[in-house]
Amino acid sequence: MEDLKKMIEEKRAQIEQLRDEIRLQAHLGKEDAKSELEKLEREYDSFLVKLRPFTDEIGHTLDNTGEALGLAADELKAGYERISKLFK
Repeated sequence: MEDLKKMIEEKRAQIEQLRDEIRLQAHLGKEDAKSELEKLEREYDSFLVKLRPFTDEIGHTLDNTGEALGLAADELKAGYERISKLFK
């Protein structure tokens, strides 16, 4: 249980770091990345809403919920990485 919680927390931290870097870069320019960033921001907000009860109730239901959140985290991270490449 703790391993799953740790993995989800690490993914959240990675996503948040990428998100912060991209938001700064988008603020400084790159109009083409702004619309993609706005879409990901909505998905990120939705992810956080789903994550809160999961982390509170981690011991109760781990199977499908944990896998689904892991997939959502992976998709968000990939989206932010895709935008990040636009700035390189």
